[in-house]
Amino acid sequence: MNSIKKNIQDSYVKEYLTLNKRSDGRDLMSFRDTSLNLNSIHTADGSAAVKIGNTSVVCGIKAEMGVPKSETPDIGYLLVNVELPSLCSKKIRPGIPCDKAMETTSFLNEVCNNCKILDLKQLCICVDKLVWVLSCDIYCLNYDGSVLDACLIALLSALQTVKLPEVTYDKETEEINVIENYNQLKLNSLPVSSTFGIFNEKHILPDPTEEEEQLCVSKITIVTNGTLLYSLHKPGGNFIRDNQIQNCVSYAKNRAQTVHQLIKAAN
Repeated sequence: MNSIKKNIQDSYVKEYLTLNKRSDGRDLMSFRDTSLNLNSIHTADGSAAVKIGNTSVVCGIKAEMGVPKSETPDIGYLLVNVELPSLCSKKIRPGIPCDKAMETTSFLNEVCNNCKILDLKQLCICVDKLVWVLSCDIYCLNYDGSVLDACLIALLSALQTVKLPEVTYDKETEEINVIENYNQLKLNSLPVSSTFGIFNEKHILPDPTEEEEQLCVSKITIVTNGTLLYSLHKPGGNFIRDNQIQNCVSYAKNRAQTVHQLIKAAN
């Protein structure tokens, strides 16, 4: 099986990459076009749909009230879950847990915690009694590579559409009163992830398609806000040299600024 993949990979390199082109017509270092649509789910408290090339995802956020943890009585919850159903790709079989979905869910929750995109204290209604719980469900509608990048854009964009009503809580009577005065969530940062597929020492491809993800020897995802570097995510694969990583970081920072402009224009 490895020899077959190696032959297909070598053929792809000779047929496309040595000619400075990719199978979808892009230049080697080009990202695919990205589109964003806000408030696409009217039954959700916040939502966004994102498309990167043929990869499309939608994020819906539901805000509910809950009891805080005893060790963090003034902090609410931000729960992120990613679903990759079998309909989004021929390679995902129905009824079988998808490793890619679990990996993406873990990655997004890690980004939310490490980048502190949201001050969870603003989700507190009454210390030790009542907080907001934001359940963020992300569904992949069509998978064609770079799903991590699409999911993070959808999550950040959907969070920016959430407006929470003012709520009062009487500790003596435990009465909850919802006031029709809505406040928009405030985000602390807008981290953007950019995934790169690495074929060899010469060819590094930003925003790989599913075909390219299957053929490359390594992948790396850079998370940055355009200025600060938050994390490098490399799930196995071959060794990547320092100069390759630095090159990826440079492209990722430029990509983050482009995505920020997209989100700003959508709002």
